Amino acid sequence: MTERGRIIANFGAAVAVQLDSGELAQAVPLSKVDLLVAGDVVDVLEERVTQIHARSSTLQRRDQRGRPHPLAANLTHLAIVSADPPGIDTLLIDQFCVAAENAGIAPIIIINKTDLYDEAQRAEYEALLAVYAQLGYLTFSLSREDESKMQALQASLEDKSVALVGASGVGKSSIVKTLLPDRDVRVGAISKATGLGSHTTSVTYWYALNTMGSIIDSPGVRQFSVAEPDTTALRRGYVDIAQAAQDCRFANCSHRHEPKCAVKQATDADVIAKWRYSNYLKLSADQDE
Repeated sequence: MTERGRIIANFGAAVAVQLDSGELAQAVPLSKVDLLVAGDVVDVLEERVTQIHARSSTLQRRDQRGRPHPLAANLTHLAIVSADPPGIDTLLIDQFCVAAENAGIAPIIIINKTDLYDEAQRAEYEALLAVYAQLGYLTFSLSREDESKMQALQASLEDKSVALVGASGVGKSSIVKTLLPDRDVRVGAISKATGLGSHTTSVTYWYALNTMGSIIDSPGVRQFSVAEPDTTALRRGYVDIAQAAQDCRFANCSHRHEPKCAVKQATDADVIAKWRYSNYLKLSADQDE
């Protein structure tokens, strides 16, 4: 009998599936089935994945050949975690935001380890979060000294399907352990039930939350290439630039060298943050290459 289930993790030759019955199972995708990722809803028959259900959203990046590569499916939100150390990389944050916007996924911006920052660093990250908050994104600063901030994040994730992403060393694992105190127990149960791997650092996992939501924990990254190769998608992903671009003189304005560019004017007037515009220029040049 065919059963429906959720992909917990893809281990290459086989996947771990949580069936609607609650049972954990190992399954092998049929050759006709597209690449499966954490969060996918599938049909399983006799330990074979026979069909993948339509995705409501897909987080993608470009692979080494420049082709779109899915990372996670059926997300409502993308929680982008940064911290110093290792350093707050606004370019990486913007790349994730662009990917999320083009996939119809709402970004959440998180600055972690704020108890380690001095006054100058605090002022810097507060200004950064203010920019993203003005774009309509949820923003959080997390500190080991203030449990209320983590509680606020937990409350915001209720009924949401969220993937945590960010560079290695930003503290994603500590956030996941707070949200899922029994994560290690769950990973052990998956390994025991399916016979598949138990290492979480290199595999993307899907977990159900007690709040009827879910969280996807992904490995840390050094860089992230936006899946959509065209500049139109890049402009669309920068929501502040897209809004200002409505007043540009030319409909196909690149916002780099054209006269009477409303985006450049908005940047000069500090309506668009200069570092956001600088990141856009770099990504735009990368897309041209």
